[in-house]
Amino acid sequence: MKRKIGLALGSGGLRGLAHIGVLRVLEREKIPVSYIAGSSIGSLIGALYAAGMDSSTMFKLAKNLKRRHWLDFIIPKLGLVAGDRTLDMLRLLTKSKQFGELDIPLAVVATDLNRGQEVILREGPVAEAVRGSISVPGVFVPYPMRDMLLVDGAVLNPTPCDVVHAMGADIVVAVDLLPEGGAIGASNIFDVIIQSIDIMERELLKNRLMCCDVIVKPDVGHISPSSFVAVDECVTLGEAALEMMLPEINALLQ
Repeated sequence: MKRKIGLALGSGGLRGLAHIGVLRVLEREKIPVSYIAGSSIGSLIGALYAAGMDSSTMFKLAKNLKRRHWLDFIIPKLGLVAGDRTLDMLRLLTKSKQFGELDIPLAVVATDLNRGQEVILREGPVAEAVRGSISVPGVFVPYPMRDMLLVDGAVLNPTPCDVVHAMGADIVVAVDLLPEGGAIGASNIFDVIIQSIDIMERELLKNRLMCCDVIVKPDVGHISPSSFVAVDECVTLGEAALEMMLPEINALLQ
């Protein structure tokens, strides 16, 4: 029986466009993905892929969609961005699919503020789950779902390799976007918030990565997590990181 690969796509703001490069190489090498678990930006990229969008289409989308298409700024109360525009865009791009309608089994990781717990979403509307998972505290208004109030999955599980392993993956490939050491200079409030969370996440991730078979680390630490203009560089760095680990992946597949 062929071994099944599960992808754990990690958080990292817009540095997460590197996930597109990872997917591009897997497609080129005809390496199928059987399961995806994503946190924050990883849930967004994972949802689009699981809904049937290939890496080339994702790349074109990232190049052409601007900040105004995604973000609706408000007078701050619970966050700077209301998130309604983001949710509308997510519904459009995922074709309003439910989890059960996806081409690839997907798990979206979020954090429930009401209970202070990690939440793994695997049923219901995909767009709403992703909206909760990408809700960086202080940037996005938290997303209410049933009796939960959801914020960024990265608060408790930045690269959910344990989740994709539990889904049934034989080989867990984790894409870790968190920079080693210090962060780049922050140029806006988004950078301050996301890089502060990055520091916390690095400590959280130390033990969780032990359940991974392959760790892919795109060298994106120098890129601002709020940059909409580094699409090409992020995707190229994602490709390079996956290509470096191809021999290890192919050996495990054998």
